[in-house]
Amino acid sequence: TPIFSLGGFLELLADEELDDETRRQFLEQIRGQVERMRNLATELLDLSRLESGALELRPERTDVGQLAREVAAEFTPAAQRHRAEVELKLAGEPIELDCDPERVAQVLRILLDNALVHTPEGTGVRVSAARANGHVRLEVSDRGLGIKRQNMPHIFEPFFTSNDEAQGAGLGLAIARELAERMHGELSVRSVPGRTTFSLELPT
Repeated sequence: TPIFSLGGFLELLADEELDDETRRQFLEQIRGQVERMRNLATELLDLSRLESGALELRPERTDVGQLAREVAAEFTPAAQRHRAEVELKLAGEPIELDCDPERVAQVLRILLDNALVHTPEGTGVRVSAARANGHVRLEVSDRGLGIKRQNMPHIFEPFFTSNDEAQGAGLGLAIARELAERMHGELSVRSVPGRTTFSLELPT
């Protein structure tokens, strides 16, 4: 889709009678499609490395509560565009464990992006972190429409997209689950109308 879109906009830009504002809008569209292609290439590379076992983890002592706070802050502009707030529900004390902080952050970014992109504007998102039953649990919840029952068994499959998803290649959640499993953890989802929660559990 991005390649098809790029070709169409390049043909339109060849029109010498375009006014400056229209040309600027077309260039913005092209920039957005290039970014989509860059993200797709990165996702495909990550998935390939995960499936081949070539992705190297670099564990270190990490306060995952602070990590969740930092990742949530990255999404402030996106949340504002979505007319939503990212609420934090974190324990008062540090939640430390040995993990690869960049890969845990990558899973959280995928889940936050998914929540903001695939829920209606104004839908709030909550990020939480806590210890539970010998594990650390990180959760991203939204108050969107929920995931259709027939889609639930497939949402972690590579390239799966539901009918109401206009963008994306369906790789983000597949990568997130692969990363969770590589870290000896588990990524799960529960969803009802009005509440969807993705949970990442990591061993302590």
